Amino acid sequence: MTLDRDIVRLARRLRHESGDVIPFQQAQLTAARELGGLPVHTMAPEERISLRVLYTGEKEAAARSAISGSTYGLGLDHCSEGQRAFRALLALALFNGNVYTGPTARWNYSVVASYDPVMSPRSDQLVMIVERAPENVATRLLATEGASSRGVPGLRHEATYTCHEEPSLRLRHLPTGALLTITGDPAGCLRGTKRARRHPHSYLTVDHGLTTHERRALAAVPPASVDATTLLAGLVSRYNLVDRRGRWATSSSWDPLERSRVERRREPDLIRRGAVRRLWGAGDSWAFRWTGYPEPRDLALALTHREAGVKGAGFTHHGDTYRVVLGTASLDLGDGRG
Repeated sequence: MTLDRDIVRLARRLRHESGDVIPFQQAQLTAARELGGLPVHTMAPEERISLRVLYTGEKEAAARSAISGSTYGLGLDHCSEGQRAFRALLALALFNGNVYTGPTARWNYSVVASYDPVMSPRSDQLVMIVERAPENVATRLLATEGASSRGVPGLRHEATYTCHEEPSLRLRHLPTGALLTITGDPAGCLRGTKRARRHPHSYLTVDHGLTTHERRALAAVPPASVDATTLLAGLVSRYNLVDRRGRWATSSSWDPLERSRVERRREPDLIRRGAVRRLWGAGDSWAFRWTGYPEPRDLALALTHREAGVKGAGFTHHGDTYRVVLGTASLDLGDGRG
């Protein structure tokens, strides 16, 4: 295999550079760690924390809050069933936009891409680190009363507090019980010393039950199978990842690696009108078509990556269209308005 050859090649180089002082077995272990050849779930938590930071861009304190001895791998998919279901629903809002393609396209979440959030998925919640105007992001997500509401159905304000002098808002999704924290604190702090009772004006709180409009909106979303739910949730957890070896990146608004071949995606129509995204499907079969960033190949690599990917996921491709498969579920990725 290519990875095995690369590990042996790098191990030989490391041993040669040491003047043959380093034993080959030790050099091989170092090379495997450097090239991503070690099973992540076998690493100590401290090693996994450092590794996760390289991919997510989180501060170490934020990554530390997500990884413990019982956390699988980098913790990107290690969460409760309710949290996974919420992330899958969030994906249908995150990746639908700029053209009406279904009920979730009206939830207004795709505009969050312009804030370049850092996702910090935890076992019991999703933390979204937004150093620029976290309150603005929250108000774009929260549901309002009436049929004209453009927020995520069932998402409620639970608390607002200050952490390290930055605002944090805790939101609760009523149908799944999942928690979403949006914070301006780079460390992803969850508890503040100065708590506030206020909430964004006109937005619903946890004291409000589901409205009739929200029940209808949620009923219009096709059910996803267990494996498909994992893949959809995985899109959210990998929203802004960068490969530590510089081979792929998943940002929706730009290419963090500044690759010249990727810049072609900034076509005049895209710059003038914005990206078009459509994520839809049912059961085991889902498809994501979009213009702009990231490249389909990059997203396929992120979802199936040895270190940062979804456990058990793989992909095939035909031309520029990629199919990510997990169990019985498939997610097709490709360019276009589809």
